[in-house]
Amino acid sequence: MLSRRKILVTGIVQGVGFRPFCARTAERLGLSGSVRNTSGGVEIELSGDRALLDRYEKILVSENPPASLITSLEHINEQEMSGEIETGFIILESRREEEQMVLIPPDLSVCSDCLAEMNDPSNRRYRYPFINCTNCGPRYTIIRELPYDRPKTAMASFPMCEACSSEYHDHGDRRFHAQPNACFDCGPSVWLTNRNGDVLSRGDGAVRACSLLLEEGKIVAVKGIGGFHIACTPFRDDVVDLLRRRKGRRDKPFAVMTPSLEEAGRMAYIPRSAEKLLLSPIKPIVLCCKKKQYPLSEEVAPGQKAVGVMLPYSPLHHLILEEKRALVMTSANFSDAPIVSGNDEALAALKDLVDFFLFSDRDIFMPIDDSVAVPLGKSYFLLRRARGFTPAPIPVQEDLPVILGAGAEMKSTFCLSRGKMVFPGQYLGDMKQRRTVSYYSRALSHFLSLYDLSPELLAHDMHPQFLSTAAARKKLACFDGETVAVQHHHAHLAACLMENGSSGPAIGVIFDGTGYGSDGTIWGGEFLVGGAESYIRAGHFLPSRLPGGDASVREPWRYALSMLSETLGIEDAGETASSIWPGRSGMIRQVLAILPVSPVTTSCGRFFDGIASLIGLAETVTYDGQAAMALEGIAEGKETAPFELIRQGGVIVLDWRPSVRWLLEKRGRMRPGLIAGAVHNGLAECVVRICKILRESTGISEVALSGGVWQNRRLTAFVSKMLKRDGFVPLLHRLLPPNDECVSVGQVAVGAAMRKKEKRGE
Repeated sequence: MLSRRKILVTGIVQGVGFRPFCARTAERLGLSGSVRNTSGGVEIELSGDRALLDRYEKILVSENPPASLITSLEHINEQEMSGEIETGFIILESRREEEQMVLIPPDLSVCSDCLAEMNDPSNRRYRYPFINCTNCGPRYTIIRELPYDRPKTAMASFPMCEACSSEYHDHGDRRFHAQPNACFDCGPSVWLTNRNGDVLSRGDGAVRACSLLLEEGKIVAVKGIGGFHIACTPFRDDVVDLLRRRKGRRDKPFAVMTPSLEEAGRMAYIPRSAEKLLLSPIKPIVLCCKKKQYPLSEEVAPGQKAVGVMLPYSPLHHLILEEKRALVMTSANFSDAPIVSGNDEALAALKDLVDFFLFSDRDIFMPIDDSVAVPLGKSYFLLRRARGFTPAPIPVQEDLPVILGAGAEMKSTFCLSRGKMVFPGQYLGDMKQRRTVSYYSRALSHFLSLYDLSPELLAHDMHPQFLSTAAARKKLACFDGETVAVQHHHAHLAACLMENGSSGPAIGVIFDGTGYGSDGTIWGGEFLVGGAESYIRAGHFLPSRLPGGDASVREPWRYALSMLSETLGIEDAGETASSIWPGRSGMIRQVLAILPVSPVTTSCGRFFDGIASLIGLAETVTYDGQAAMALEGIAEGKETAPFELIRQGGVIVLDWRPSVRWLLEKRGRMRPGLIAGAVHNGLAECVVRICKILRESTGISEVALSGGVWQNRRLTAFVSKMLKRDGFVPLLHRLLPPNDECVSVGQVAVGAAMRKKEKRGE
C-alpha cells in the first residue's frame, strides 16, 4: 500500500549530519520526499510503500549518526496514495517557527576520516587546520541561532568555493550539508605573531613555526575550538616554572595533551574507563595516576599523584603535536575567570604570559572550557562539565515547566528545564570574578535565545548575597514569574536524585566546603532525609568556628587551630599549635582571640583541610581543594581513626574530635600517609553507621552522595562499597559534577517539585 507520511524528529538532530543521513536512507529504500531543519526539529516527508516507511523509521532510530540523539519521533500526518508517486528526495531550506524544540549539538572532536585526509599529501585539504565533515568539528561554539545553517554560524563570513560547494550539495559525500565545510581556498586561516601582534608567518608556515617554537621552549597562546590554550613543553622544569610565574599559578596542576593513547600510557596508568573517555568524540581531560617512571617535569602537577591527560580534538592540535610526545595545554584564563576567546582580548590579556600567538579568523560565538573527568571503577565522574557535554540535555522522567536554576557562586552554572529535559549550562567559573559575571550573562542569553525560552520560575540559592542570583535576576529584568530560594545542600540532594532518575525520598550525605544553612550558619557536612519537595536535617558534622571566614579557606592552619580549640580547649590548643607551627605564635594568639565571634560551620571540606594542615601538608593553599587533594594523594593503609556519634535533640552529630586526638598521638610516630588513610577509613565507616541508623528509623535504602568532597575517589569508593555491602543503593553523580556545578540542576528540581505541590493545592 502506498502512503505519504510526515514525521517530526526532535533531539540533537541538527549539525550532526542528520539531514544527509535521512536523504541517503530514503534513496537506499527507494522512497521519495524531502527533509528540512525547523525550529521544532527535523521535518521529513516521505512517499512510498507503507512497509518501507516503517522500515525507514526503524533505521532512523537504530542507525542514526553517532553524534545525534533522538528524543522523539512523531507522526504529524499520513494519507493513502493511489497511482504513481513523485521521485527523488531533496533537502529543503530551513524554516524557523515560533516554538524552538531542536537541541544544540556539542562540539565534536575531529574524526578519523578527516584526519586521514589531512595527513594525505595528495588531498586538497592536506594539513588544513579546520578540516571537518558532518561527523565532526565545532558546533555549539560557532552557532549564533537556530535552525542550524551556515549563515547562522561563525562560518557566515566564509563563502564556500566551487569544490566545497560541490561536496556540500552531493548526497553521497561525507560533507553533504556540513555547515562548517571549508578548505584553504575559502575557509578560516591561521597566522603567527609575536607578543606585540606583529605577523611573522601565515598558513601552514605559521603552524610549522609554532611547532618549532614550542620545541625550543617558547610559550605560545593557541586559539582552539572554545577559546585559547597556553602551550609549552612539559619536559623542561624551567619552561613550566616560567609559565607558572607568569600566570601566577604556583601550584594548581596543568593539563597535558598527548598525540596518542600510547604516549599517554607512557606517563600515566590508563584504566579502561579512562581509555574510553580519551578516545571518545568528547575528548575530555582525564585525571590518571602518574607512572613511577614519570617522564614529565614535576612542575606540571606538583605534589599530585595524578596528571590530567587529554588527546588532541581539533585538527590544529594534531598538526602542532606532530613528532612531539606531549605539550602542556592549559586554559588561557586567570584564577577561575572565563577562558579567553577573542583575538583582540587575547592579545591584550595574554601578552605578558606568552611569547607568541597562533591566531585564527574563525570567531568563537560561545567560549567553553575543556571538560574534566575522573575514572572511578568501571565508570567515571566529572569535575567540570563543559566542551563535549554542553549543551546536551539530561533526560528526566516528568514534564517540567520552564524553570531557571541560577546556580551557586564558586563553581557557577545555570540550568534551564523544558518538558522532559534539563539543560545544564557549561562551567562558568567563580562569580566573584567580574569577567565571570559577564560570561554568565552572555551564556544565559545564548541559551534563552537559542531555545526561545521564557522562564516562569526562578530558583536560586538561599544565600542572600550570591552574585549568581543577582545575575539571573538582571537577565530576567522583565520577569514577572515566581522566585524560590533553595537551600544549598537540598539542591545537591535534589540534583543527585534527578540525575539518577530517583523520585526519593533518600538519605543525602552532602559533604562540601561551604553552603548557607537555613539557620544562617555555614553548613557542609550534612545528613539530609527527603527528596526534591522537602527535606529534614537528620545529622551533621560537629560545628566549629571558622576564624577569618574566607581566610580560613586560604590558610587551612586557621581552621586546624579551631579544631584543636574545640578538641583540647583554648589554652592547650595554643600550646599544641605553637609546637606544630612554631613560626606562627603571634598569629595563633590573634586567631584564638577572635574564635568566639567567628562564623560557625559544619563543613566536611574544612575538616579535611584542617587534617591536612595538622600533618604538615598544607598550612596555606593557592587553589580550591588543594589541601584535601594532598591529603587524599598520600592516604594509604587500613588503619581506622576513631569518630563518635552524639544524639542532640533527635539529630545525629558526627563528632570528629576523637580523630583529632588520635592524630595528635600518632603525629611524629606514624607516617603521614597512614594517618591520612586512617582518617579516610574512619570517616567512611562513620558515614555508613549514620546511614544505618537513619534507615532503621525511615526504612530508606537509597543514599545520595553529593557535594565537592565526593570528588575524593578514595572516600567515594570506600563509602559506596560499604553501602552496597550493607544493602544500600548508593546514588552517585556521573553526568553532573558532584561539586557546586550541579546546584543549578538541583534548584530546578526543587522548583519543579514546589510548583507541582502548589498545583495539588498543598
